[in-house]
Amino acid sequence: MQDPYHFDRFEVRPAERVLLVDGAAAAIGARAFDLLVCLLAHRDRVVPKAEILDAVWPGMVVEENNLSVQISALRKLLGPRAIATIPGKGYRFALAPKPGNALQPSAARPVQEAAASRPTIAVLPFSVLSDDPHVGFLADGLAEDVIALLARVPGFVLISRASSFAFRGNAVALPEVARQLGVRFVVEGSVRPHRDLLRVSTQLIDAASGHVLWSGRFDRHRDQAVDLQEDIARGIMSELEPELTRAEIAHIRRQRPENLNVWAHYHQAIGSIAMQGWSRDAMTEARSQLRQGIALEPAFGLGHAHYALLTALSMNIGYLASDAPGTADEVLKAAQQAIELDDGSSEVLGYAGCALSDLGHHDRGIEVLQRALEIDPSNAQAHVALGASLVLKGQLERGIDTMRLGMRLSPRDRRLGFWKWALGLFLLRAERLDEALAEARSSAQHDPKFHLARILEAAVLDRQGHTEGAAAAVATARRLCPVLTPDEVAWTFGRRVRDRLALWWGPPPAA
Repeated sequence: MQDPYHFDRFEVRPAERVLLVDGAAAAIGARAFDLLVCLLAHRDRVVPKAEILDAVWPGMVVEENNLSVQISALRKLLGPRAIATIPGKGYRFALAPKPGNALQPSAARPVQEAAASRPTIAVLPFSVLSDDPHVGFLADGLAEDVIALLARVPGFVLISRASSFAFRGNAVALPEVARQLGVRFVVEGSVRPHRDLLRVSTQLIDAASGHVLWSGRFDRHRDQAVDLQEDIARGIMSELEPELTRAEIAHIRRQRPENLNVWAHYHQAIGSIAMQGWSRDAMTEARSQLRQGIALEPAFGLGHAHYALLTALSMNIGYLASDAPGTADEVLKAAQQAIELDDGSSEVLGYAGCALSDLGHHDRGIEVLQRALEIDPSNAQAHVALGASLVLKGQLERGIDTMRLGMRLSPRDRRLGFWKWALGLFLLRAERLDEALAEARSSAQHDPKFHLARILEAAVLDRQGHTEGAAAAVATARRLCPVLTPDEVAWTFGRRVRDRLALWWGPPPAA
């Protein structure tokens, strides 16, 4: 366990991600906390800006003004003299430690400490099954791109390239890699030419047991070399990220409840929807898990953002009473707090921006979502949310195109069932019935438990004159959600759809 740091009136507990001021926990953003730990760990020297950016925003391209914002936030908390700016060089932590707490020099601490609180991943160098040096360069580039993309997956700690590539050419068993790097998961792969193709094979492995959790193969024509590396890397990630999340969910469910930490609550929230679909019970459980995580760490920006989003969605689809006192204010407060805590995270901004737009603050939501995409243009959720916001602002074609772009960026996303339902609803309102029906059925295919996909299907079929199909879809929706009422349908689909579908409502379905 990493020792805490004591200085002036402050105590920093890296393992618990807590900053205490006079013994009381202080609100501090995730980026600001990572920056503080970085400066404390290297307080015996000036830390260059580039090194800080790599440590605090791993695998991301960010402007230096993001660093300046976090430095300012720390100075407000710790005092203006806590961090010294060395012009042209970087920053240095300037407060003296308390006696008996001499801070460690800049040697890296064992990564096992990080793995204790958040699941840790290493991407090993890809094997090259060719004598062609260009294939070797591509293999290294692929591994580096996968490292950079995985670094953007919230809730996971990624081992740096310098550490994972140290195993190049060494016949070391995976359990030994796990021990030395302190990782739970390993990604490994190979690249080899096959006629006019380049074939890339990848695997996600449980490092301790050596069990293969997922494997994939990707073929690309060698003459498509312009964007080949990025194309393959993003293809790998579109397959790998959902599997990685599922593997972590399975690990968490094997833990005893008393061992759950903040990130575990976050992944349990994701898992409740991944396992149960976008049902009322799943959303309620997910929001409960997020509240528990926030209670453990009030400065957990991603938790606030995701809670704001799921609460806003629950209001909009009838799971929560939209006129319940204080609910909208709670969402707005959580979204704004998330942005204040971690405005350098594309995930945080994506969720918070969507929540703001769902509350009706479309201009502010669009602004936040555009910032999310400036940080990470591959953020599928932000693209889908931005597209939906544009539709609600009257920009139908642009909005639909943007939503579809987001779905293409993440073709195996666990949220596709909900996204396709939302897109289908917009298409229904635009009287593009064939497209709406295709999205409704695709939504139901991705999430068979999502009853609103069946209501959408029923509404489209009714409008097309297929009354028998509409009645069957209503019956399926009511079987999936026995407590569903016509008034809840009206809340999402409007009174016209409610009045039509009520013709086939009948008595409650048998249990």
